[in-house]
Amino acid sequence: MPIDADTKVGRLAAIFELLRAVESITVSELASLSGLSRPTVSALLGSLEERGLAVSGEPETVGAGRPAASWSLAPRAGYVLGVDVLRSTVLLSVARLDGAVVHAEFHHLPSQLGAERFVTLEKVLRAVADRHTDLGPLRAVTVSTTGTVDGEGVILRSTSVPDWEGFPLGERLSQVLGLPVRVENDINAAAYGEFTARWASGAMRPDDDLVYVHVAAGIVTGVVLGGAIHRGTAFNAGEFGLRLGSDYSEGEESTVQQVWQSLGAIAAVLDPSAIVISTTAPGHAVPRLRRYLAEHLEASAPTHHYEPALLGQASATVGALSLALADAQADVVGYRTARPHHPSGLERLTALIADGSHTSAEPGEASAARKLRVGVVGVGARSTILAHTELPHNNAEVVAACDPLPDTPERLEERTGIDPARVAISDNLDDFLNNDLDAAVITSPDDTHAEIACRLLEAGVAVYLEKPIAIEMEGATRILETAYRTGTRLYVGHNMRHMGVVRSMRDLIRKGTIGEVKAVWCRHFVGHGGDFYFKDWHADRRHSNGLLLQKAAHDIDVMNWLTDSHATRVAGMGGLTLYGDVEDRQDRSGQIMQTWFSMDNWPPLSHKGLNPVVDVEDLSMFNAEMASGAYVSYQQCHYTPDYWRNYTVIGTEGRLENFGDGEGGHIKLWNKRSDYNPDGDAQFPIHGDANGHDDADILTMTEFLDFVRNGTPTDTSPLGAWYAVATAIEATDSIRDRSMPRDIPELPQELVAYFEKHQVR
Repeated sequence: MPIDADTKVGRLAAIFELLRAVESITVSELASLSGLSRPTVSALLGSLEERGLAVSGEPETVGAGRPAASWSLAPRAGYVLGVDVLRSTVLLSVARLDGAVVHAEFHHLPSQLGAERFVTLEKVLRAVADRHTDLGPLRAVTVSTTGTVDGEGVILRSTSVPDWEGFPLGERLSQVLGLPVRVENDINAAAYGEFTARWASGAMRPDDDLVYVHVAAGIVTGVVLGGAIHRGTAFNAGEFGLRLGSDYSEGEESTVQQVWQSLGAIAAVLDPSAIVISTTAPGHAVPRLRRYLAEHLEASAPTHHYEPALLGQASATVGALSLALADAQADVVGYRTARPHHPSGLERLTALIADGSHTSAEPGEASAARKLRVGVVGVGARSTILAHTELPHNNAEVVAACDPLPDTPERLEERTGIDPARVAISDNLDDFLNNDLDAAVITSPDDTHAEIACRLLEAGVAVYLEKPIAIEMEGATRILETAYRTGTRLYVGHNMRHMGVVRSMRDLIRKGTIGEVKAVWCRHFVGHGGDFYFKDWHADRRHSNGLLLQKAAHDIDVMNWLTDSHATRVAGMGGLTLYGDVEDRQDRSGQIMQTWFSMDNWPPLSHKGLNPVVDVEDLSMFNAEMASGAYVSYQQCHYTPDYWRNYTVIGTEGRLENFGDGEGGHIKLWNKRSDYNPDGDAQFPIHGDANGHDDADILTMTEFLDFVRNGTPTDTSPLGAWYAVATAIEATDSIRDRSMPRDIPELPQELVAYFEKHQVR
């Protein structure tokens, strides 16, 4: 290995690269391979160990003499993300710093709407990053995407997604992930992926040239010069802008002529080591091109090496990973070597793209997957989430609805925009289940959840269950047991795990910004509580149990997520302190909340038409001890003038607090000792959720349908939903029993293990 002996960082990078290439190695072996002295190697290993990048193992005795200590890359040295964003799909891969791919997953994207597209991309990137913290810190991210991309990661032009033209993708993703994100044109990334694959096989030198040609409905090229992507002064290097027409067939001689004429000039000027041909169409592009050249070229013409792509549709993702690995090395040791970084374990990627779903083909060129058939039970206030099932990237359609009320067709159209004429509407589950459903969304009243969910799970219909999972412990546990026994997929709609404020706070916690979490305090100002919960069945504990369950289930789930734990003991306090004094009552059976909601209903004692039965608390609070040793505190009031949530998270090295819980709000961090400091030591903007939790609803529904179709692990958890319900129920019972503390029951270990593994046995 060539060593830059004049710089310490060059030598450090050389030792780091050698560690990346082997499972373990001794100081003597490193000295021999690098040409450095043993003392120098030992000092460099010590530096890498201090940075958390290297660890020494047990000494190995080799013959006579003192045993030699072995060294290896640290298990938590970190990881990188490689991401390929096409017109309607995204392929993500995770690799350790040694280049080994440990995870890959595939998602559908909204194809044309820029805002929805970014929200979905942000969600899947956050989710993947959250699930791999056991590998250490995220070190680098590279995204390949369609369109012309400048050096700052701004999409200058995009014919596939015009709505993304001018979008600062690199900057926005950097804000989301908390580190610089490189963005490359997908053809350039594919060219680099093919280059590193050939370098890894010994077919190319680190400073060789390669031209990558992708032939589909048009001809596009990527160029690697001297081992680096060549972008051009206006980032248009290799762009011919040549379309082959709708009748394109790579077997036609006219097409081969066009390909060769396009390549002739660039091949003559660059004289690359290889010209790689990639195509989405069936056939054998490279043999046909070679035959054409053999027939038409002069005998004295220079020979160029035309080769088929080695990586297929995975080439851009591999290129993104290779670039991310190079960026990671530059970050951790401060030096970028000339040697390419090619990932290993690519079978995870190739398996995902084997069915042809992840493709750069134009609409209609690739076969579409079958649409999922979805039904809904309960067309009430929360049925609005049903509309998100039919977003283009979800590839699903609503075919059935079940609700006993006679105006269900009208409410379905009004609440979701779905034409009821194409939906089979029934008033009972028997008829509902006769519609060949893949999945069903349950937004019926809370006290019906257990019966309906278990019935659908028994029938093999995947379930999206609006929170809370149930209103009593027996029903909540029965739902989990049924899902476990039948193997039918269960999803609970705790959409706040996808809200920007929650995800940002969790990201900051996972980065170690405040150390180990010791306390979470949540204040929920339910300013619309009179309209939302005291004019229908929610106000009657027979149907809702209590509003700690209805409202706090969300916040309990969030606090559990932020602490990576759950409550083991809880004590509550509260009462019906205001709405019990409102005497104006009305039976609103058959109505939904939107018919009576008004911001003019103020002050709270002026409300009219409360539910005939009002026996739930309007002011509630509880304290809980967590399994992790942390403590949480929650307070909820249903007659405040304002409506928002405030979380304070305290750790061993600082605290976080949000001000506002949607777009325009911000999170403050205090991590330096001070007196009163209203601005904090740092502030982080909250992105998304400009319209309440609509953004989170889109992400939650997308995650559910992806789980149904592909089994992709989810951020929400039925197990977490059960813990939230258990805490809320026990806290409510404590309130009604003179605040006596309650222990949270335990689930059978086989259920816990099943849902922790994302419902895989």
